[in-house]
Amino acid sequence: MKTSSPSDLSRRNFIATVGLSAAGAYSLPQLLRAEATPSKPTYEIAFLEKWFFDGANGGPLKYTYEQMAQTCDEIGLDLELTLRKKGHISPENAPDELPKMAEALAAKNRKMLFVALDTVRPDEPHWEKALRTAKALGIKQYRHRGFTYEGSRPLKAQIADFNVIAKEFAAVNKSIGIQALYQTHAMPHMAGSASWDLDLILDDIDPHYFGVAFDTRHVMVEQGLSWPNAIKLLAPRIAALCLKDFRWVGDNPIGVPLGHGNVKQKIIDQVLAAHGGPLPMCIHIEHRKLEAIAFENRKDIVEAFKADARVLNGWLAAHTS
Repeated sequence: MKTSSPSDLSRRNFIATVGLSAAGAYSLPQLLRAEATPSKPTYEIAFLEKWFFDGANGGPLKYTYEQMAQTCDEIGLDLELTLRKKGHISPENAPDELPKMAEALAAKNRKMLFVALDTVRPDEPHWEKALRTAKALGIKQYRHRGFTYEGSRPLKAQIADFNVIAKEFAAVNKSIGIQALYQTHAMPHMAGSASWDLDLILDDIDPHYFGVAFDTRHVMVEQGLSWPNAIKLLAPRIAALCLKDFRWVGDNPIGVPLGHGNVKQKIIDQVLAAHGGPLPMCIHIEHRKLEAIAFENRKDIVEAFKADARVLNGWLAAHTS
């Protein structure tokens, strides 16, 4: 019979502990801070690693667990990890690899706030097993990939089909105890970009099991001057905020650092007011070339995330004072 090594036992103890606590090793300091300042809302903020740190669709520059934890520590934010076929961790490997990532992050007092899936249909393999692992590690929300329109079919018929699929996801989410997030995107082929269609896609679904990740850039691109109506319509479903900025160059929306374009503090204020309190948030950077970055060359992209975080924290200061 094989004898477990001390490191094996240590890993099992960690996994058991983190499964009992949503925040694992870093939960106690957070709870103590929350108790010390009950009147001040706190905001959980992550950054999306897409491309920069996850190997860019399976490439060789994927960061190790320890490198990813070190990068989170340098940025000063938690992580939205790509749990995708060619992401940082593939769904079929989640039971083995997600706990290792959680352990490395906990050593730096950080966590995975979200995981981003590329799953679209409930009959795809591995996603449910991956989400059960995520839930055991204290991860409360994941991003669904979202639906795309087919050009030849009537939109209302497609929306009805998407609603059926979303209800299937919501039923599984309820059994797991996790919340799906549907991120608002831009472009006419992206279902949900118009906001009214996203409300119909999620019609008659409990937002606790399938809510909306309200993306500031995409909503403002699609809604123009009527973006406040998107907030009013989707407010009961908004469960997270995705932060990025843009400016118009002719007919094209061009990504810029947060606070340098059309996205202003007022949209954050209105979303939080409509929601009635803090929301988990994630900073997305798309104003830089989307490419994998070697660990030793990470300084500039780390600084870019930190700059966006400073802008966001400045906007949130009025809500925490």
